[in-house]
Amino acid sequence: MRRMYALLAVLTVIATIVSACGTPAAPATPAPQATTTTAPQATTPQPTAPPAAPAFDSMGQVPDEGTVKPVDKQPSKPLRIAVLGLENNPFWIPVKEGTMKAAEELKAYNTTVEWIVPGDQHTADVFGKAVDAAIAQKYDAIATIAGDEGMVPFINKAVDAGIPVATFNSETAKPNKRLFFVGADLYLQGKTAGDTMCQVLNNKGKVAIITGFFAVEAHELRRKGFEDEVKAKCPDVQIVGRVENNDKGDVAYSQAKDFMTANPDLTGIYVTAGGPFGAAKAIQEAGKAGVVHMVSFDFVDETMQYVQSGVIDATIGQDPFAQGHDPAIRLFNYIVGGVVPPYGRLITRADVVTKANISQFWKPPF
Repeated sequence: MRRMYALLAVLTVIATIVSACGTPAAPATPAPQATTTTAPQATTPQPTAPPAAPAFDSMGQVPDEGTVKPVDKQPSKPLRIAVLGLENNPFWIPVKEGTMKAAEELKAYNTTVEWIVPGDQHTADVFGKAVDAAIAQKYDAIATIAGDEGMVPFINKAVDAGIPVATFNSETAKPNKRLFFVGADLYLQGKTAGDTMCQVLNNKGKVAIITGFFAVEAHELRRKGFEDEVKAKCPDVQIVGRVENNDKGDVAYSQAKDFMTANPDLTGIYVTAGGPFGAAKAIQEAGKAGVVHMVSFDFVDETMQYVQSGVIDATIGQDPFAQGHDPAIRLFNYIVGGVVPPYGRLITRADVVTKANISQFWKPPF
């Protein structure tokens, strides 16, 4: 009996121990750790600064004058380029042809080039308003004549509005924000004309000067270059008068007649700008070809006919086709490709054409 009580006691102790221990608890799952994610910093795209313009007074000739090609790249949006020119005498015919060629080339690049004639004078009164109009119409680039320093605030206003500007044919000497100029070194052209006149006059005689506009810096540079060269190279040549013909051939015709009447011993006429064929006609009609010698500029047909016949002793070129063509192409290349011309002034060729070499530069249109 006592043995049974002892066994029951043992069993009771074992049951108590098992009951106290219970079912083993499952291991605790660690609480998820909070993670901190750093959001990427928002970045504002920085605008790409346009390439720096070449030095304003730097100058030189480029091998692709008149043949420069567009960069082979499409613009990010359609572009419009305004070319502000003149049509007041035949010189501007090849200039316009150059612009139209540029328009044809840039059409494939979603770019429109427009030839715009603001008036019939080079002055800021005419072309400044045209630049303002181009700004208001949101053209992407502007090429313009800059006949006098009054153009400076208009050019700077366009550039400050984000519109690159090129000048051509006539360039004011006053520094401004234009990107580049395409045209002749006009003072040097005047000196070349003066040297030529000294040679044909054998360093003596009387010369009359017919300029386009006294207010146009380009014409004044040609006049001053001529007079400086004559004074230095043939001081015995006398300048008998200076008049402006407003680039008109018929005005130059009347002025040449007046000079020959007032100076029966006149030996030379120098025409700085448009309408030299008018003066040549007066010389021919007076029967003074070879007696009254003449030096002029440009290769328009009317002028070249008088060179060929010997009435005009020499005419000096300035590549008008390139003046109309290259500004539009180079402005496109600047906007789309960041291409900056190597010089601030891209000086065009200045060939001196006489009866002896005219066949190299001109063929009669008939």
